Amino acid sequence: MSELPSFILPTVFDNPKGWGPSNTQQAKEVRDIPYIPFSKSDKINRAANWISQPDPRDQRDGGRNRGRRDVVQQTYGSNSASAFVYQAEADEESFSLVDNRGTAVKKIAVRAVHGGGARGGARGGRGGRGGMQRLGYGGRGGKFAGGAGGFRKRFGWRDNDREQHHRYASVKPTDEWELVQDIEFSRMRDLSFSVREPKDIGFYGSVGVYDQGYDRVNTRLERPLKVSGSVRYNATASEDPVLTKLSEKDGDVKVFATDSVIATLMASTVSMSAWDVVVNRVGDKLFFDKRDGGPLDFPSVNENAQIPPAEANEKEPNSINSASMLAVEARDVTYSYIKQVTEQSTINYENANPFNEQNEAGETPDDNAYRYRLFDLSARAGKPSHDDDEEEEDVVIGERCLMAIRTEVDGVVVSGQAKKQMFIRALTQHDITAVGAGKALDWRQKLDSQRGAVVATEMKNNATKLARWAFQAVLAGAEQLKVGFVSRVSPRDRTRHGVLGFQTYRPSDFISQLGFSEYSGWGIVKALVDMCLEMPEGRYVIMRDPNKPLIKLYSVPAGTFEDNGEDDVSTAAADDAADF
Repeated sequence: MSELPSFILPTVFDNPKGWGPSNTQQAKEVRDIPYIPFSKSDKINRAANWISQPDPRDQRDGGRNRGRRDVVQQTYGSNSASAFVYQAEADEESFSLVDNRGTAVKKIAVRAVHGGGARGGARGGRGGRGGMQRLGYGGRGGKFAGGAGGFRKRFGWRDNDREQHHRYASVKPTDEWELVQDIEFSRMRDLSFSVREPKDIGFYGSVGVYDQGYDRVNTRLERPLKVSGSVRYNATASEDPVLTKLSEKDGDVKVFATDSVIATLMASTVSMSAWDVVVNRVGDKLFFDKRDGGPLDFPSVNENAQIPPAEANEKEPNSINSASMLAVEARDVTYSYIKQVTEQSTINYENANPFNEQNEAGETPDDNAYRYRLFDLSARAGKPSHDDDEEEEDVVIGERCLMAIRTEVDGVVVSGQAKKQMFIRALTQHDITAVGAGKALDWRQKLDSQRGAVVATEMKNNATKLARWAFQAVLAGAEQLKVGFVSRVSPRDRTRHGVLGFQTYRPSDFISQLGFSEYSGWGIVKALVDMCLEMPEGRYVIMRDPNKPLIKLYSVPAGTFEDNGEDDVSTAAADDAADF
């Protein structure tokens, strides 16, 4: 009986450290052959595909037609090293395909058989109606003609190829400025800090009572806006007499600022235009100041629009629809609107206006009212109490840090015996057909019937400005934020306006509608305060990069911005306002 066939199992190499056999376990016949690399994008269901050719449309427009990748298969190993690419030999390189058959050129011609027939106007004779008519791009009634039934460019075609709007810095850094740190907005959005209930230092000045008759104003009952001669000094923190006296005392108050500066820092992650804040470190005290005539003195208009208003140029140096002139107009309209809606009566606070005490004879007094408040920025470790009715016991981590802020009180509304504090601002509409209008609806036609659409458009085009107003109202402790809608009587006249309506919000609710959080805003302020407290004594500048989503912290010489020389770079808004 013959022997049965035997089967011997091949040797299996186990490599626990990687893929395939190890170098010590490789067979002699394959030891010198390198391992071919591969990538995850290779298609392993086919070894090679010689039938379907790749569609050139898949390589166009940066690979936008990604959905066709499943149809056009890639050859396995297409991303491998060049050592495995087939190289043609010398005799094969001389091979060429012999094919002298020309490609047939299809010529489309239409011969209209009408009247004159063949004798007609191929040469422009009398029978012209029966001649040859060319179809295509040049024909009068062709498919791709520009007529009523022809080819039209698709709406939004090549929108990504449009030139991006270039923004300019609010102040130009010099060679003497030293960059300390830059912070991206993506990092700032993750910050969070909880501030305890603030304490009042005092109320100063006099405030007007809101005229509730303006609640009935609409587009049919429009009221003309009166040009007011009221003055608001809007002094910075270093020039505030109340904050200056407070800084001279020894205590835990280490940071001094105004509500406009702090609100700008809180809403910095959504800002588009450039701005800057000057930080003065004097001993262990910090003063967050603004520059006189800087961007914080002028509210922006349509800053967040897809195409914002352009700056003044040589062709139109005094254009009333430029970004700088619109900012000046918005500031003047806001002051006039606040004065007009609160001129019913006046309430005097216990403390006089601190800026009027220093006025000389003949100077216009300050009409604004202020509320000074203390906010605790100390880091704390909470210990929950066992009794729900008792507050948490806090343990301060590190040194105690308090911030004194001057806030604005624009008016009060009297409801019975209660007096609610108000923060009042005005939105302006100039010309909906001008560049930078942000595709806004005509308020005179749509404000009453489509109030939601109008508000949504303004929240999109003016997100930064509205966020600053909301944070200012929260800092001031206002119960109401009243926003008025003021439009030009004529689009070409910046001096005449009409009050068309209003919108009232609770400040905390309005912040949520804008997509912000008070904790996130305070987290940004807390991070910047801690960063500046760690710096040596001197002067610093926090500025928003004009074209990148980040802020930069510079260390500047001590005399920067103090004189009117070359170091002090004023904004275009102040220059254009003086020239107009």
